[in-house]
Amino acid sequence: MNVIEYMQFTTKISLLKIKNNLSLKYLTESELETLKSIKNTKRKEEFLATRNLRTQLFGKKTIQHNEFGAPYMEESNTHISISHTNEYVAIGWSEKHRVGIDIENLNRDTSSIQHKFINQNEKQIISIDNEENSALIIWCIKESLFKLNRSKGIDFLKDLSCEKINNDLWKGHIHNLNPKSYFFKVKNFQNHIICFNIEK
Repeated sequence: MNVIEYMQFTTKISLLKIKNNLSLKYLTESELETLKSIKNTKRKEEFLATRNLRTQLFGKKTIQHNEFGAPYMEESNTHISISHTNEYVAIGWSEKHRVGIDIENLNRDTSSIQHKFINQNEKQIISIDNEENSALIIWCIKESLFKLNRSKGIDFLKDLSCEKINNDLWKGHIHNLNPKSYFFKVKNFQNHIICFNIEK
């Protein structure tokens, strides 16, 4: 199993190519039963590849989801976050703090939804930035912030914002009843962008 790994301070990310990692042997008995109930092919492949990667990293610890849809592992203190594209599954993890990760294909076009997540300050970043993927990076960071926030009713336009520090470091903010800010690493990988929060 060819797992690609990267570490920044106390956050680790691990990636696995979906098509090459669809083995059933890395699933628990209950996961094999769950798999039978998944009819959508893409969803089934994501489920398989995620459990393949999970087993490689942590053994067959059961992945559950809390009331906000955030994943966690039973009998483990390791914080995890999961994201997929058509090609890769990514797991961000830390033993020290919550993790929010998002992976996006560089070919993804966000133009039709930018009015729903890009505020005026972020529009200025895009207008003066030499990085052609700034809008996609902002989306990626806000997806990660959403996962970190773990509450319902988040408005990507009003409740989340981000600012660029340099080409691979941004800062994201949550503006709701539990305001918080995070630093985000932005990494280019195989025609993808990966964003994940980091802490020293």
